[in-house]
Amino acid sequence: MQNALLPNGQTVNAYEYDPQIHGYEIFCYYCKAKVSHVGIGKRNDVPFFRTTGRNESIHEDYCPEKRQVKQIKTLKTLNNYTVDINKINISDFHVIKVDFGYNDITHMPHGEISEISKNNPKKKLNYTLSYSNRKNCLVEKITSLATIAKLLQKNTPKQLSKIALDISGKMTLVNQLVIDQNQAYEIAKSSNFYLPWFIIYGKVRSVVKLNKVMFINFDEQDGLKPFTAYIFSGHYKFFTYTKEQLEGKHVLLQGNIKFNERYNKTELQVILNKQLYLLN
Repeated sequence: MQNALLPNGQTVNAYEYDPQIHGYEIFCYYCKAKVSHVGIGKRNDVPFFRTTGRNESIHEDYCPEKRQVKQIKTLKTLNNYTVDINKINISDFHVIKVDFGYNDITHMPHGEISEISKNNPKKKLNYTLSYSNRKNCLVEKITSLATIAKLLQKNTPKQLSKIALDISGKMTLVNQLVIDQNQAYEIAKSSNFYLPWFIIYGKVRSVVKLNKVMFINFDEQDGLKPFTAYIFSGHYKFFTYTKEQLEGKHVLLQGNIKFNERYNKTELQVILNKQLYLLN
């Protein structure tokens, strides 16, 4: 948020805000939730207002600052159906193979992931549809973020909860692959890399393009942990999204995550356009 509401009804911009002049009682312009000011510092290049996600500092559901696209709403609801992938009967699930071929040229895996033995029964699964009447909704193979977005768009959370994803022989669930920035923060900080790469969803707060590096910073409303994707200048020719195209938009980002101890945030390196998808 770049603007906040003062108790007297006036609006103050994040660049203009001074606690000595304006005080500490500041609110969301739309829903009147309490907000705090974050100045320019180690973690961010521009000042902004945010809610903490605690007590009275949470945006109301109707607030534009809390607007979510359908795919993200679906993912949040899907968490209510979470099961232990190691305790399920895989034959009850529709299995979809995931193969982002271009991932090989971006990074080596961020953690050691055990490959399932070729003799393991899970390696001999017959990848057929368990529900014939859903052939039009499900795909046989996921090869891009666009396919992921379509899967989330066309299926209900309950239907998605019956899908298992096969990533290089390792079985996982949709909401274990596609995660929010808080989940990414916990995984990266603890080094619990249970998959070779992840897909992070969120809303872009700001984009800063410098001579040597470009930063894509996610929003931090309602207590979301800081998350930044970065692109080195040597890859600018492969990543052509602009500040105008990204700021304020909900996106999917794919790649290997790491924890930046110095700035206490999660980071992901982007090289190609294919690693980002704009959600409608």
